[in-house]
Amino acid sequence: MRVMRNKNDWMQKKSIIIILVVLLLVAILAVAAELGMKSGGRPNKIIEKITDGNEDNSNSDSNNMKEKDSEKEFEDDTNSELNTGYGYEMDVLSDKNNSTEEKTVYEKGYDLPVDKQEDKTAKKELHEMMQAVWPIYDKSEKGDTSNVVLPSKTIKKILDKIESCSVPAFFSGREEHMRNADKFDGFLKNAQKGEKDSIIVYEVHEDGGVGRNKYIFDGQNMYVLYVGSVWNNDEDVISIDTTYTRIKEWNYTKDGWFTGEFCVPEPPERSETVDGRFRILV
Repeated sequence: MRVMRNKNDWMQKKSIIIILVVLLLVAILAVAAELGMKSGGRPNKIIEKITDGNEDNSNSDSNNMKEKDSEKEFEDDTNSELNTGYGYEMDVLSDKNNSTEEKTVYEKGYDLPVDKQEDKTAKKELHEMMQAVWPIYDKSEKGDTSNVVLPSKTIKKILDKIESCSVPAFFSGREEHMRNADKFDGFLKNAQKGEKDSIIVYEVHEDGGVGRNKYIFDGQNMYVLYVGSVWNNDEDVISIDTTYTRIKEWNYTKDGWFTGEFCVPEPPERSETVDGRFRILV
């Protein structure tokens, strides 16, 4: 009986041990499973973070590209401000161009620095206009070739041709109303109201040469970017250096007279007096 009792006690203990071992294994498996889930979740979170980071970087890169594009558009706008009629002349006095020498030149109002692209555009457009009127000039009576003076009928034909291009034009040899005058009239009236604007006006000279004026009003001052041209012995066009000048004072009357005075060199910088006054019948 004692042997059987001991055996039963051993069996009970063994069962308890087995149950504890099983429970321990279950607990270990549960813990392992939990750790496995956590371990498996961490890379996913890292991947998500990396993905998010790439999206953030992509967004950041996109934003940077947009900012760069905006900056590029701003630079392009700045470079073309003179083309739209205002801004470039103010840029001469900006922080990036604030040298004393440039300010002195700007304050004088004449021989102002000219934007290279604007100079190129002005000469290109003038050359195209000269080519357009070349057939008229070529067939015209020119008289003394050393001092050409075109007949009035030829001047009229040249003005007619420029007028057909929808730009204002006038003959510098006499006072007569401008072609496409309504356009220049609108520009001057806007300037009188302080509105920024610009306009191209061509002038025809008695020798058949043509000048291109770009009048620019920046809201306070008026400027003129001028480039002229003359004919060579053949169809070649000779361009005259571009000038950029501020108009010291100007007035536009109800009867259509646009008068004023350009900034010009004065004594003691120049010994002789330079007359900068002008008078145009619009």
